[in-house]
Amino acid sequence: MGLDMYLRGDKYISQWDHSQQKPEGGSLEVKRPVVDGFDVETYVLDMGTWRKFAPLHVYIVNEFADGVDECQRIDLEAEQLRKIANALRDNKLPSNDDCYGCFFGSPEMWDEDRSEGKEHAKVFDAAAEWVESTSWASVTYQASW
Repeated sequence: MGLDMYLRGDKYISQWDHSQQKPEGGSLEVKRPVVDGFDVETYVLDMGTWRKFAPLHVYIVNEFADGVDECQRIDLEAEQLRKIANALRDNKLPSNDDCYGCFFGSPEMWDEDRSEGKEHAKVFDAAAEWVESTSWASVTYQASW
């Protein structure tokens, strides 16, 4: 058991290509991918995972979920993803004293994760770029313990 943290990208796959029109008018229908006999409507992309990086978790919950920590999905827009990236790069995450929880790890683990802040920031920058450049896309953060 422990704090598991997931950054996911959801990409909707339309069954219509609005950039192409039928000769008689209207959009062209597109065949969606099929998995196990069913049409795929949405791809879920694994953009990043962390284990017991409590300062990052506490930062995201406090900044974007009004401090409510119920393992809920937290929708993140590009600007918010960049704010998280900047906090990681600039070491602006909550102090270790603000990060304790039953399954949240230890200050030694958190210090090691903090020292890799610039690498973690790249994940959030890439997610921000993706959501801005992709139609019908969204990014969410969710944790479990």
